Amino acid sequence: MLLILLAFMQTVTSQQAKDAAAIQWGTILVDSTQRSYAFYVPEGIKPSPKLIFVLHGSTMTTKQMIMVTGNQFNTLADNGKDVIIVYPQGYKKHWNDCRESGAYEANLLDLGEGRFFGQIIHELERQYNIEKQNIFVTGYSNGGHLGFKLAREQPDMFKGFAIIGANLPVTSNNDCKAGNVPVSIMIANGTEDPINPYQGGRVASGSEHNYGDVMSTEATVQYWTDLMKCNELIETNTDFPNRTAIDSSNVLRKDYFCRENKKMVSHIQIINGGHTIPNPTFTSWPKYLGNTNKDINLPEIIFNYFYSLE
Repeated sequence: MLLILLAFMQTVTSQQAKDAAAIQWGTILVDSTQRSYAFYVPEGIKPSPKLIFVLHGSTMTTKQMIMVTGNQFNTLADNGKDVIIVYPQGYKKHWNDCRESGAYEANLLDLGEGRFFGQIIHELERQYNIEKQNIFVTGYSNGGHLGFKLAREQPDMFKGFAIIGANLPVTSNNDCKAGNVPVSIMIANGTEDPINPYQGGRVASGSEHNYGDVMSTEATVQYWTDLMKCNELIETNTDFPNRTAIDSSNVLRKDYFCRENKKMVSHIQIINGGHTIPNPTFTSWPKYLGNTNKDINLPEIIFNYFYSLE
């Protein structure tokens, strides 16, 4: 789906080389399949740290996900030294998500991604005594679709979710078992995304795979808001400063907070944004993925969202 290979090559700075050297690697056998993951532990990590999973898009690697997020999650982890960042690797660069029409092997084999993540959690808990009440997951594109699956089928594993460049599949393209449990979830989509249609419809694959149809972003946000079944829903609107006019893009945010269950659904609407992850340190997105907003640091917004959850 995403041919993110040579298009993402850029000059490696001394700081980036240092950060890359700090990445650790692990492997786990899950249902007779060898799975791998990378993780970043800030120097001087505090006791009982939080955990954030960062999931790549289809055809990508963990290294590419670290690069396209501008190493921002690791940098933010360095600031507070109270969180470990985990970058799992999808099976043959794909994830087993909710889209029934997904003909990639991870889907066809119906791999147990939740079991994979559960074993990672167990291993890092053994090593670092992580705080299991503060585990979060964010995913981009195919990784975002896996985030939806985890929120539907294993909502108690994570305290919060953040989805980038993905909408829920329509009913005829969904093979997940919805638990209908309210969760705290952020959805960040570009209105001119050429891959994940903001208004809903067929996902553009750019490959031999068919990814089927998805709902609109508005319907996706409404789905999660409705699950809260909240008598007192507090809505907050935020317009981010339009710092860079040349990107022809601005960003709006709507938060829906349920006072009764402390859940928050957030919608980051990136006007004229494409299938990218806006951040200040990586800008070499392929043109076919659309326009990139230059006003926000989306990893930082996600990071702060997770930390705000009660």
